[in-house]
Amino acid sequence: MKPSKFIGMFLGATVMMAAVGNRARATEHKKAVYAQLPQSSIHIAVTSTNSLVEQGRQEAEQGQLEEAISTYNRAIQADPQNAEAYRYRGLAYHDLGNYSQAIDDFSTALQFQPNDPETLYHRGEAYSHTPDINAALSDLSQAIELAPDFVQPYIDRSIILAVTGQFPLALSDLDSAISLAPDNADAYYNRGKVYTELGNAEAALTDFGTAIELAPNLAEAFGNRGLLHYQLGDSNAAIEDLQQAANLFQARGDQQSYQQTVYFIQQVQQGGPT
Repeated sequence: MKPSKFIGMFLGATVMMAAVGNRARATEHKKAVYAQLPQSSIHIAVTSTNSLVEQGRQEAEQGQLEEAISTYNRAIQADPQNAEAYRYRGLAYHDLGNYSQAIDDFSTALQFQPNDPETLYHRGEAYSHTPDINAALSDLSQAIELAPDFVQPYIDRSIILAVTGQFPLALSDLDSAISLAPDNADAYYNRGKVYTELGNAEAALTDFGTAIELAPNLAEAFGNRGLLHYQLGDSNAAIEDLQQAANLFQARGDQQSYQQTVYFIQQVQQGGPT
């Protein structure tokens, strides 16, 4: 499953990229080139390839990523110009952490479907896991230009802008994302982080609160709101939020974040710095 991303987990920590939950796949594009196939072979090839791609998608959704890649390989063997097969195989490689192979597959898909905003988005997101941040920004910006109503590129571009210290630009992207998708908890959470970095505590608290209303299991929003409460002098509210964050991290099985949150609770109880 493709993770959703957000900016830095806790206040005071270096702003970074992290992952939580699942992000729905963007709208599917089903356009392949069959110019080199004899006319009588087209229907059989389409049926076979589409079935294999769908099988691979189901395997990937079940977490069987290696099996999905094998199935996509068969689809590509049946139709070497099927952009969808390359794109979905790229997603599987991405979810395995093989970003270079994912980028290669997305690039091949773009050879057969030039200027496809979904594929450009996925390649830009994959580039964001590499040192080539400029390539990531370029692909995400092109995806936005081609599909201005496509929400996720705004969120991912805002993360890159934030981690490079370009907070006003990040804020603008998140405003756009929220305008397009007012029920997107990740966008509100990320904007709360940006407002925190800009020193606008009131706006940050409001956005963390909205994120929690939309996604009650978003532990990071509770954690950041709790630390912000503490910085504003409200220790009781801080402990309440941090305890909820700790409970959610523990339920998720994220022991590292759970232990970090427990440490913050102890610091708040002792009146020390977080």
